Amino acid sequence: MAGCRTLPDPCETPEADPPSREESENVKVVGQFIDTVWNTEWSDEDTATMLAERSRGNAAFVPRAIEDGLSTLRNPGSVRHRRDRAGKPIKSSGPDDYRTCVNAVHMVAQDLRIEVLDMITCDNIVVVQMFLRGTDRRADGRKDLPGAFGTLPPTGQRFRMQTSVLFQLHGGRIIRDKLVYGAPLIYETS
Repeated sequence: MAGCRTLPDPCETPEADPPSREESENVKVVGQFIDTVWNTEWSDEDTATMLAERSRGNAAFVPRAIEDGLSTLRNPGSVRHRRDRAGKPIKSSGPDDYRTCVNAVHMVAQDLRIEVLDMITCDNIVVVQMFLRGTDRRADGRKDLPGAFGTLPPTGQRFRMQTSVLFQLHGGRIIRDKLVYGAPLIYETS
């Protein structure tokens, strides 16, 4: 139980519990996914292309490196589980689902970076505890549309949030992820 975390040492004499080869590979896939899909830095040209594509109705543009990561590290039919603004469970999938998500996040937080705090694995599940950090500002500079986390107008402030995501893998590719909610959003003051 989580209560054991309060103790400096385990309650019982521990024994080694290394991950299996498959579990280790799954952790590598999830780490590559986070680095490639979420932590790849967009160039000014990438952002300009995204804005031009959005003006033509294409909200699924992502730079080539991110596209390659999505194509190789996740199954095309993967399912994302989230909650709507009312807190009700929702899910989404489809060929453009993740591209559209990454595009929308870049629109409101171009410098978003994910810092992995811990990864644990059990069979085909990897749970990642992470910090999200970025700046609440729109790529198009608009103040009449929401920024990160629905703020109107965007605050222009740096933010951080701790969260966790559960990834399910099959055949070395992500087939499902579930975002865990609950940690507060913190705007940083300098």
